[in-house]
Amino acid sequence: MFIHKLSTRIRPTVGKIAGFRYIVDKTVISNYYTFLFLVSTFNSSIRGRQIREAYSQDADELTIAFHDYPGQLVFLCRPDLSTVYLHEGRSRARRNSVDLLGGCKGARVNTVAMSPSDRVMHFALDNGTTLAAVLYGARANVFLLEDSGKILDSFKNQRKLRGSALQFAPDGLTFDFSGFRAACASSGSRTVSSVIRKSFPPIGGTLALESIARAGVDASRKTGEMDSAAISAIETAIRSVLGDIAGPSPRVYISPDGAPGYFSLIPLRIAGALKEVVFPDINRAIRFFIAGRGAKTKHDREKDSVVAPLQQQLEKGRRAHRAIQEDAREAERAGTYERFGNALMAGLPALTKGLRTFDADIDGGHVSIPLEPALSPIQNAQRYFEKAKRARAAGEESSRRLSELARRIERLEKLLAEAERPLPGDGPGKFFNEHAAELEEVGLGSRSREKERLPFRVFTVDGGFEVWAGKNGANNDLLTLRYAKPDDLWFHARGGSGSHVVLKARSGKGDPGKRACEQAAGIAAYYSKMKTAGTVAVAMTQKRFVRKPRGSPPGTVVIEREKVIFAQPALPREGGG
Repeated sequence: MFIHKLSTRIRPTVGKIAGFRYIVDKTVISNYYTFLFLVSTFNSSIRGRQIREAYSQDADELTIAFHDYPGQLVFLCRPDLSTVYLHEGRSRARRNSVDLLGGCKGARVNTVAMSPSDRVMHFALDNGTTLAAVLYGARANVFLLEDSGKILDSFKNQRKLRGSALQFAPDGLTFDFSGFRAACASSGSRTVSSVIRKSFPPIGGTLALESIARAGVDASRKTGEMDSAAISAIETAIRSVLGDIAGPSPRVYISPDGAPGYFSLIPLRIAGALKEVVFPDINRAIRFFIAGRGAKTKHDREKDSVVAPLQQQLEKGRRAHRAIQEDAREAERAGTYERFGNALMAGLPALTKGLRTFDADIDGGHVSIPLEPALSPIQNAQRYFEKAKRARAAGEESSRRLSELARRIERLEKLLAEAERPLPGDGPGKFFNEHAAELEEVGLGSRSREKERLPFRVFTVDGGFEVWAGKNGANNDLLTLRYAKPDDLWFHARGGSGSHVVLKARSGKGDPGKRACEQAAGIAAYYSKMKTAGTVAVAMTQKRFVRKPRGSPPGTVVIEREKVIFAQPALPREGGG
């Protein structure tokens, strides 16, 4: 049986079977406090009601109807929006609908409650089962559970999830402001917006930005740049937001194009001059918001096309940063490995092949050194020296990568904070224009997206020049004969098969320099049969001097006016294949 635990800390990916993902809250409609308020309304409206049927007529929507109540409970489990609300007057379609969660049919709702720390709503039924609605992430779902937490059925992925178990963390919500101050002190390169979201996950993205606006602080400002007074102002603002939430008043802010921009339980300063519509009932407010968001404007789609990739890249960068931090710890063992090797060399007279351990005194302490019985004593010592060498090299590379990732994460956090702001009157165009260079740096600009569509391996070399490498014979022909321009530089390892490599002469500033040509030659050497050689002879010429004989096999060409470069097989650090 697989046990999936919903953590008290929102993580980019949690668990294996469900793959829940945390997406930064943009509208407060998927906020913990919205669901907490909904629970109070459900307990007064559907508590004691008998379930007539559960069905779906949309891939991301589950509806539960009652015998003695006109309203229907609608669970929306869309990748971009997860919520639940009551809808009165809704009718089931005669076609294209399917019955689901049969185990809850005929049961009455005893109580409705929120998980103490996660966006999970529990509907306890009188037949001993529970409907658990997980209302966050790209794969939000509704489960029918036994008392033990075993999944009897689910709205989505029934076959995969049935029989596994869910466990819910018992911890309650806490707002540790001393911990927030400590996080600000230790996260000097991170934006205040990201530190708030990490320190107080239930607040979500919109309320974090609202707190910052009330404090009069720039959302993209780094915590290391803030003094104690600014941090105190943010704490006061967060308490103000939480105080307002205690007396919720649902409202929707309308963008200039008429589409709903924000759903909120409290007044939002960040909404600026957007039109505000206040509702007496939260379910009506949610229905209004969803109906208006159903047909997204062109601007909305353009904005979402940037926000979602930014979130994905930020999550990816943070995961990579954590993984490399683990790798960096290997460098700390380099000294130990070297001491083990020295101890083995000093103890050679007492060592024989076949031993599994060797006891030695190192730095005044007794240590048992593990040995490979199949290796000789000298080979075991060499093994530890090699491990020490690799550990140091890995440490140096990890340090460089951590620095690069920290800068990338900082850029992404700042861009995300900007992208999540309300749309101005002219839509997202201003954002795209102002941040075009930064979006390119993180691989999300128009030029980067064009690279992704290319059928070749794409690299960036010295001077910002692009280098394209073919993947096979037919792909080489496509690159050389259709994509390469006459003045592009063409490379191929001499004396063996390999990729055609093209340095795009007009992709950087000025003319490609010696370093750029050497890197392109290194790519050609790397993608050749001589990859394992120390140095490879690579032919370079302009594409205008490359031609394909009629009837020749794929990838076969004839070149003229070539220049030979002796290159080491290697790929540039930036770029990828």
